[in-house]
Amino acid sequence: MRATLLEFQDYVQEAQSIYLEDIREGNPQAFTRRRKITPYQLMLQMFAQKGRTQFSELLNFYRELETPLDISTVGFYKARMNYNPKAIQLMMKDYLSMIYENRASSLVKFNGYILTAIDGSTLTLPSSSENMEKYGVTNDALENSPVMARVSVLYDCINKLVIDTCVGAYASSERTFAAKHIDELKEMMRYPTITTFDRGYFSMRLVDQLIENKQKFVLRMDKRNLKRYSQQLSSGEDQMFDMTFDRKQTNYYRKDQRFRTKLMNTSYRLRFVKIPILRKDTNEWYNEVLLTNLTQEECSLEGLREIYRLRWEIETVYNVLKNRMKLEEFSGFRERLIFQDINCCVWLYNLTMLHIMEVNESKAIPQERYKYEMKRNISISIGIIKTYFIQSIMGETYEKREESIIQMENLLTAYLVPIRPDRKARRQESKNKSRRSYRYTY
Repeated sequence: MRATLLEFQDYVQEAQSIYLEDIREGNPQAFTRRRKITPYQLMLQMFAQKGRTQFSELLNFYRELETPLDISTVGFYKARMNYNPKAIQLMMKDYLSMIYENRASSLVKFNGYILTAIDGSTLTLPSSSENMEKYGVTNDALENSPVMARVSVLYDCINKLVIDTCVGAYASSERTFAAKHIDELKEMMRYPTITTFDRGYFSMRLVDQLIENKQKFVLRMDKRNLKRYSQQLSSGEDQMFDMTFDRKQTNYYRKDQRFRTKLMNTSYRLRFVKIPILRKDTNEWYNEVLLTNLTQEECSLEGLREIYRLRWEIETVYNVLKNRMKLEEFSGFRERLIFQDINCCVWLYNLTMLHIMEVNESKAIPQERYKYEMKRNISISIGIIKTYFIQSIMGETYEKREESIIQMENLLTAYLVPIRPDRKARRQESKNKSRRSYRYTY
């Protein structure tokens, strides 16, 4: 755990200088030496939020720093409005690249691949005319319909890290977000990857992009997609096809004549697999069709079945972010504050996963003592890390920082939950919507 905290502290402190121009976003008056609060302190306060009122958050932050509160709430949030949230996202991406580089030996891979998944959800935003105009509502016809945004994440399914996040209007296309994630993955990751997609993501434009980027993928197919190939397979069959498209089959892309021409003049050698799966509740068998550019030599049918199973890990991340980390309890209604909160919440989630990974390496769980296989309790781990986070990084003395780290380690080791066999992760809607009244000033 010390390694994670020290690595994070050194990186974030240095990043405030490296990314200062990104933080200021063209405002040379922001964060000069005369200011009472530094970008570093601001960023740590964003990490340390616990869903309280703005004054309580500020009071608690300064108490943990063991310094007097010498700035007003108005002054503090004006300083936050000067902090560009895109700079936090840039820092987090570089930080994750460093993690994947430095921890190559400890990160778990699937047949040598980092196994990722892309999936989307929605966020309930504070109701304001600005947010409503930019992001939209669930139903224009209903009065007081909540303001919603569309969110998408690129997720490392085995190491449980959020690699990339996209947020946009409620009407945004998840395929558009997926295309951005794919390019981001190519830029960030030097290791080979397999990216998995659920039904609804299939498009030949996306497949072509993945092939052009030399990225491996597994797409869960709707039975209506490319059925002229999938219908040739029996249950449990695995077959390669040279896929071609004529003018009629490319009508969907007629507005993009350049890509349509490419599609009609390209043969795509891809693999279809029809996997039989037993539905536990009815004890009936059904088939899932997967499309992939992994060959039989690179991944067996059983390997694809395991990839499909591991993809379900992404279904848990939104539940953790919304219900455990209170992602939707924003600091204010302004877009800047919302995006600061989102980026810091995702980064703190990744820090929690890295903490758990480090604790698991140093203090293995004695599985022989338990009926079920046990794992660290993520919900409790989040609360522990939020409680000791500031003191472990910014404690007044080395002894106080060390004491906080030891307390965190002991608590993370103590709380376990069982991994129950055959239990599927089901996405839950957020239950803990914020009851706080947003400040009209921010």
